[in-house]
Parts: sequence; structure tokens; C-alpha cells
Amino acid sequence: MTAITLINPPGIKCTGALQIHSPNPPLGLAYIAAMVKESGRSLTVIDANGEALDAIHPFPMRNDFMLQGLTIDEIVDRIPIETKVVGITCLFSTSWPIVRTVLERVRERFPDALLVAGGEHVTAVPEHALEDSPADVLVLGEGDETVLTLLSAWENGDPLESVPGLAFRRDGEIVNTGLGKRIKGIDELPFPAWELFPIREYIVRRQTNGVNMGPSMPLMTTRGCPYQCTFCSNKGMWTQRYVLHSPKRVADEMAYYIEQYGVTNFDLQDLTAMVKRSWAIELCKEIRARKFNITWQMPTGTRSEVFDEELLDQLYQSGCRLLSFAPESGSPEMLESIKKQVDIEHMMEAIRAALKKNFKISCFVVIGFPNERRETLYATMKMLRRFAAVGVHDVTISKFVPYPGSLLFTTLLDEGEVELNDRFYLSSMDLYARDTKSYSKNYTARQLYWQMIWMFYNFYILSFMMRPLRVIKVLWKAIRTGEEDTKYAKWFVYRFRSRSQWINT
Repeated sequence: MTAITLINPPGIKCTGALQIHSPNPPLGLAYIAAMVKESGRSLTVIDANGEALDAIHPFPMRNDFMLQGLTIDEIVDRIPIETKVVGITCLFSTSWPIVRTVLERVRERFPDALLVAGGEHVTAVPEHALEDSPADVLVLGEGDETVLTLLSAWENGDPLESVPGLAFRRDGEIVNTGLGKRIKGIDELPFPAWELFPIREYIVRRQTNGVNMGPSMPLMTTRGCPYQCTFCSNKGMWTQRYVLHSPKRVADEMAYYIEQYGVTNFDLQDLTAMVKRSWAIELCKEIRARKFNITWQMPTGTRSEVFDEELLDQLYQSGCRLLSFAPESGSPEMLESIKKQVDIEHMMEAIRAALKKNFKISCFVVIGFPNERRETLYATMKMLRRFAAVGVHDVTISKFVPYPGSLLFTTLLDEGEVELNDRFYLSSMDLYARDTKSYSKNYTARQLYWQMIWMFYNFYILSFMMRPLRVIKVLWKAIRTGEEDTKYAKWFVYRFRSRSQWINT
């Protein structure tokens, strides 16, 4: 029986005042672990983040970053000596320098082991990942079934060329078998194997992607996205196939976590949660029929087209409390150029209706696209002021960084604007830094930084001036109960606790 070890790398934290990074439970790796466990193979999981959430170490490449979790030596020491296959996930490109270092150290300790890496980063740049690391094989795209096919082929000595969804070296050349077929019957997949992870540590320490509404678990109700935004890596990772779990399966998973871990809140990690209105209503009805005493939220974003009075009523009655929309820009010209298929006026209607139902609303904006101009930025500023006026609770404004796997990344790479190295990979952590490289033809890095700060001030000052009582209530609730209804409450509590810890020491 092949002994396999799966690794979730340490987290990276930025020391900047505007940055709050909460490491989330590694959902993708937990799905892979469930498949390997079900196959009957010997499995060890090392969650370098979750096993030491309170441990902070210097980051070897930059002094303004820190590592959170186990050290690399501790990771390697925990790998069982009988291990024959080591797999590691790299969801975000920011993690690649650490993932590569882990792979190098594992190779030193286990020279004969098969080293496998997977995730969105290696799927986006497989050739560079193989050239830059000692990884033997990369799993490309959706990996649940590909991992098992790879293991069977390797155990039987079969040629890997016959396995879709892989990249590997062969006789000095890199072989890429393309993305594997998307899984259609995702209801048949086992639940993520959280029993192999320190999931209770994440729950107790409120390590969540959304705002803190109590003990939380991540949940994925759909896979993929049917849209083609040019700044997103979805198409390269998932194609455009959009697959939904049945509402019953989603509710079954919720029920299991409620009973097993005592959670009362769920954070949807979907790329695009609400696309099919009938499915969303059926999900709400299924949750209500189970009489769950829970909240749930969509912190990663959702479409606005399906929202109407009936759906909003169903969502609220089922426990949904936070919706996140991603207009990205207020300029029709910019939206067309990045293929963001969104109608801002329809989104504004959905936001107004949701606010009347007492939802918390968050919106995402990106500035500094290659063709950003004064007029497009002004249109975005006007949109942010409208958000503040109608009562949107939070906005996240980020500077554009080309994400590997996206169309804009490929274009800028071909134009020589992107160089694949650690500095570039880590730059996505510098969204709020003054000197992050600007990819706009019309704005410098510092101009974009101050534009971003000005947008933040415009939105939040206007919001606070128009609704001071709401702000006081939110912050008081955060201090009194620890629950954070909004991102600014989360930031406030984070700063308050950090200062208290400093004073106490």
C-alpha cells in the first residue's frame, strides 16, 4: 500500500496596517484527501497553517512579510519515513516561493519520493513550475479524480502520458497532457476529509473568509464559473463549465458539520454562487425545511442578475446575512474591455432591495487595469459614492495585478510586462503598497495608490457621515460579542486586539 503525505504550506502574513490575512481551511486539499482516503491508501495530512496558527516566523525573502504556521523544518520532520508520494497544494501564486522551498527540502530528505504539486498556480504556469522546482508531476485543473488516476498509473508503472490533467518531465522535455475532464457528478464526491485536518483550531480562532458571525466552516456549493472576465484565472483552471451541487447535498453537508463541529455559520467559497435562480430558491427551501439555526454568507462574491424580492426573502429566511457583489469598475468602457458582464444599474437595484431586507452588503472594485484612464476612474469613484449613499456596508478596493492563468496575464507576459520570478509572485500581497508595479499605461504606482486611498476615504467618510448610529452599533457589537458584521468591524477588532496584546506584554 502506497504511503502518501499531503501538505498545506504555511501562510504568509503582511505586516502592513491595511492588511488583515486570515488563513482559511484548505478546502481543495481536503477534497483531495477525502478521495485518497476513500481509495484505501495510507494517508498523512500536514496542515502547516492550521497546526500552528499562533506561530509567526520571519519570511526569508522579505522583511515586511511573516510566515504563519509550522517552519519548513517542522513540516519535513513530520513526514512519515515510509512515505512514497508527497503532494502539496499551491492555490495562490503568492505561496509559490514557499511551496518551492518545501519541495526542495522534501527532495533532500526523500530523494526517491514522487513529488506532486497541484492548484491554480501550477495549472497556470506548469512549465515554469517544473523548471523552478524539483516537483516530478503537476496536477492541472480539477484534481479530485486526476490524483487517483495518477497514483494508479504510477503504482502500476503505466505511462503518465495516458493520464489527462498532468504536466511532468520526460527525457529532458516537459510533457503537458492538458486539463482533465471536469467532474459532472460532484454530488458523488465524498465530503472534504476535515477529520484529517486541525479544523477545530480554525473554528476556535475565527479563521474565516467572511465576517465573523460565530463558529464557521467553509462550504463549496458550486464549481467553476460560466463567465470570461479577462483578469480571472477561472477559465484556465475550471474551463467555463459551471456545475452545481444539489440543494439536498449542500444541506446534508451543513447538517454533518453542525453535528460534528458545532458550527453556526457557513462561508460559501464559490467562484460564482448565485447564477441559477431556481436552484438558489430550492437551496433556501431545503435549509429552512431542516430547521437549521444558522447564518451563512457569500464573502467571495456573487452575481446580481438573479436577485429579486422573492429570492431575497428566501435567502434571509434561510439564514443568509451577507452578500458580496463584484462590479470591479463603474465605467461601462472598462467593464466591456475586461469582459465583465454586469449591469451596474441592475446591481444598484439588487443592492437597494437587499439593504431593505437587512442584508450586509460588500462590494469589490479593482483599479489600474492596463487601459485605465481618468474618465474610467472617475466613473468608479461616482459608483463608490452611490454605494455609500444607498447604504453599502463595505468596499474592497485593490490595485490590478495580473493573475497567472488569466487572459490579461498572458497578454502582459507576451508583451514583456511580466517576468515570472518571486518578486512578481509576491506582488499580489502588495495590493495596498505605494510602490507596487503599475500595469496601467496612464498611471504610476504611486498615483494609483493615492487614488485608491482617496476612494477609500470617499466611501467610508460619506458612509459614516450619513449613518453614524449604524457605525456605532456595529462597532459596539463587535467589541461586546466578538461578532463582526462588517469588514470595518473586523479591522477594528483586529487592531483593538493587537493593541491590547502589545500593552499586555
